[in-house]
Amino acid sequence: MSFYIGLLIFAAVMIAFRGIFISDAEVGILDSMNPDAQKTGLGTQLRLAQSARFGEKWFVDLNVTASGDGKSQANAFKTLTEAVAAASAYDTIYVGSGYYTEAAVIDIDVTGLRIIGTGNGRQWGPCGLGSATSLDHIFTINADRVEIAGLAFWCLTDTKDGIQIATTYDAWNTWIHDCAFGTGSADADLGEYGIKLNAAEDAANTLIERCSFHYMSTAAIVVNATRASIENNLIWVPADKIGIDVETTGLTRPNTYVADNRIIGRGGDASGVGIKLADTEPTDGAVFVVGNDVTNITTPITKGKGDAGLVNNGTYGDGDEWTKIDPT
Repeated sequence: MSFYIGLLIFAAVMIAFRGIFISDAEVGILDSMNPDAQKTGLGTQLRLAQSARFGEKWFVDLNVTASGDGKSQANAFKTLTEAVAAASAYDTIYVGSGYYTEAAVIDIDVTGLRIIGTGNGRQWGPCGLGSATSLDHIFTINADRVEIAGLAFWCLTDTKDGIQIATTYDAWNTWIHDCAFGTGSADADLGEYGIKLNAAEDAANTLIERCSFHYMSTAAIVVNATRASIENNLIWVPADKIGIDVETTGLTRPNTYVADNRIIGRGGDASGVGIKLADTEPTDGAVFVVGNDVTNITTPITKGKGDAGLVNNGTYGDGDEWTKIDPT
């Protein structure tokens, strides 16, 4: 028994230093050391746990002649819709370069699903997503621990959203990073919202970081969630529109954190709001707005009612001198 406990300790140390990945050689070594050959070896048990946690890999490539089984690059699916339908919990979908026009809204309801494209979040492409013009958004996320990265969401009309989170389910721990939203054109104003954390359910612990938002027709990000974090994004705001909008429900769900974002008004027309806090008294917790730079916008930050943690937010004037913002 003590020998077997020793094996468990060894496995725990290996996981702590390297994650849960167990190589084929280590599976064999651990299985051979199992004192009871009639039971499943420790190495095999850990490999099964690894498979359950990390899931399968799926591939999408617009340039394949016809859809395959999606299990390799050579036999990739042709659409992301097919891959999402095939995926199970903790699977990863890799999306190849191209502009994908999906026929229906992609509803992500699989726990731990990762969708990874080839973009870097600060520029357009090479992996873009759109949808039929009759649809009002491209993705919905109604599952926990979903990760979206490296995709460009091309919104084709001024009433279309990129991603809506928690429309029918309390979707916790969503992570969206290194993506781009809008059209990339200063004149288009296409796409109502880049990302919307819905009021209907709670998108708790959502993290949005290192994304760019180009001239959304209403707001780049709408927040109605508990402990949402909006960090280090680049947001271009057209006339009379909003960069980050923390709505009423976002203030009744505590501890929204908005930090280190760069928000820029369209050149020649600075009207609009950089960060808008709803005119509602927070019922619990606080709102933290820290270290944001808002430039060329008439109203950099609206404070709303009650206490908000507004720390070291500023703007750059004509002389390129940073000035601390006094919220209105």
